[in-house]
Amino acid sequence: MTSGIDIGPAVPEEAGPGTAGPSGGGSVVLAFPPLVESSFGRYFPSSAVLAGFLQSRKVRTHQWDLNEEFALHLLDPGHLAEAGAGRLVGLEGCYPEEMCAVAGRWLGSHRDALFDELGRHTFAAETGPAFLLSALAQPYLIDPEAEWLSDPALLRSDRTLVFRAYYASLGLADRLPADARLLGVSVPMGPQLVPALLLAEAVKRIRPDVRIVLGGPTLSLMNEDDLARLLEVHRQVDAVVRFDGEAPLLALYRQADSGDWRPTEVAGVSALTAETTVTADTDGTDSTDKAAGPEGGAATDGAVRTAVHTPPAPGLHPNALPPAAYDPALMARLVGHEMGIVQARGCYWGKCDYCDFVELYDGSPPYRGRSVQSFMAELEHQVSTHGVRRFELITESIPPAFARRFSQAVLDRGLDITWNSFAMVDRRFDAELLQLMVRAGCEYLVIGMETTNTRVLKLVHKSADREENLRFIREAHQAGMKLRINLIPDLPSTTLEEAMESLRDVAELADCVESFTVFPFEATRSSEVGRRPERFGLVVGDEDSGLANQAQYALNHLGNIDPAMTREERTGVHRAFQDFAIGHGSAHMRRTGDEFLDRLPGDEETFRLGVSSLDVLPRGDELVVTHVLRRERTVLPAAVARGLAPWLDGTPLTRRDLTDAYGTAGGTAVLRQLVEARMLTAAAATGHPEPVLT
Repeated sequence: MTSGIDIGPAVPEEAGPGTAGPSGGGSVVLAFPPLVESSFGRYFPSSAVLAGFLQSRKVRTHQWDLNEEFALHLLDPGHLAEAGAGRLVGLEGCYPEEMCAVAGRWLGSHRDALFDELGRHTFAAETGPAFLLSALAQPYLIDPEAEWLSDPALLRSDRTLVFRAYYASLGLADRLPADARLLGVSVPMGPQLVPALLLAEAVKRIRPDVRIVLGGPTLSLMNEDDLARLLEVHRQVDAVVRFDGEAPLLALYRQADSGDWRPTEVAGVSALTAETTVTADTDGTDSTDKAAGPEGGAATDGAVRTAVHTPPAPGLHPNALPPAAYDPALMARLVGHEMGIVQARGCYWGKCDYCDFVELYDGSPPYRGRSVQSFMAELEHQVSTHGVRRFELITESIPPAFARRFSQAVLDRGLDITWNSFAMVDRRFDAELLQLMVRAGCEYLVIGMETTNTRVLKLVHKSADREENLRFIREAHQAGMKLRINLIPDLPSTTLEEAMESLRDVAELADCVESFTVFPFEATRSSEVGRRPERFGLVVGDEDSGLANQAQYALNHLGNIDPAMTREERTGVHRAFQDFAIGHGSAHMRRTGDEFLDRLPGDEETFRLGVSSLDVLPRGDELVVTHVLRRERTVLPAAVARGLAPWLDGTPLTRRDLTDAYGTAGGTAVLRQLVEARMLTAAAATGHPEPVLT
């Protein structure tokens, strides 16, 4: 009992968590819509977790990863050709030098570099050219402002044309199972909201009988006024599930399957009341009658429907969750699949004032941690069922006590796995525990360190201070633990001097860290900072940072000014941090090996331009050369470009060729520039350019 209604007994364990069994007659389709470019090549676990729960209640499920399929849509040769020319679907286009155009041109010739020999997707690779797929998708990302909720005409604007064309290409009429009763759309990220509404519209157009339910963090963090506006304007959405989704979704499915649709009676659901019309009685007063509007469509003329937000009931404890039901067909198309397993809902610390993830489980305890016994049972089930050996712990931050018991259990059982997790700096992650985690297969930890400034850390209620952060980095490195550290240089009230001191701290320990990722601070309405901005030195109003919103959820953004730094200072701080992160990450972002020369070639050596790694774009008489692995750009002036013309196709050359083209001094200078830009590679033995880069 988790949603205020009886969800029924679970399937007996011996029936198998992936076995649907008979249901009331219909099925549920679970869809993950575009656009989350960071999930290309990955299986987002939300639909698998929901499918596992529904199947344990004998409900047939189908999973659609429409985000991954959208990546394939972008990789269509016709789209690549248009993007490479700077023409984007429904948009004004991009300049040929922008990365979306570079991506279109390079992938147009090297599309196979994103697939292995079996045709599986390598879209999630952290090295190589996979980042170009994200660059290709970025112009289509819509982080909707409030007008998208109130103006349905925006869904039919040119801005959404790429998504509408994509859905039209899917053949939804044939794709939807005949017995589908409900489409559940998972919307964890803000840029998925508009594509989700478009998907709902497309499905309702062909199957008005299918109930469409949206859920996920984007809806859970939306304020009730915005949620009501969405439901009132976008009638293709029948209901919204907030916070924990398992029990409400099951209840809604049962209503849809029985034809007794009463969503406002389900805990944790927002929906419109039944349609009514207002008519005038003979005495001039109003009376209300049922209206017979089209099911699932807009209200009839004179219809009155109001949004109801039914309070949530406590959600399931993670120990009660059956194993997630990952679809083998969706897994089979991915290379090196990393499977997610729920470790907890909520955060064991739960005090960081700028974080709104702790707001996602209203109605439930703020932290529900899974037992090691339950977690290991699912992990071993997934290993035996799918043969997966690489896992991500789904948690806001792995608790040290769980990490210790879990690591010991892995070692005791002799499991050959690797795993990673989010974690926070906590004094209980001592040297001994970090070593234990490494022995148990911990591949890396993602650490939300943010800054090393003790004053600021205390202000926003982080657990660690400067000394604890630095201790953690050193001991993790000594234990052989890889760290990926997230930094926010401008947390509220941070001064220029404090930000740069923090940068010096992490720079001194850079060799102990695998990579750094830098985010601008963003105040969200649903966080403690958003609710009490004055406490953190923020002035509510038009923001003045000049930095892009990193949270990709404009509806939850709180415009503000932080007077601790000027606009110019804040921009400079972020530039310094980004330059540091990019420079430090070069070993991981850029492939440099024997094929790229780190010295000037000798007089007798033959070399060539590494054309398989380069995008070469004429700009007047100049050449703009983008190294797609190093993610760096070099502009060759007209004189250099003219001299290199005979070798731009990868034809081998020697130092003597450059001397003949530019003279002795000029040839050496050009050669040095090409080497520094890593634009040269050793000539293949055949004397011909090597094939496509992989």
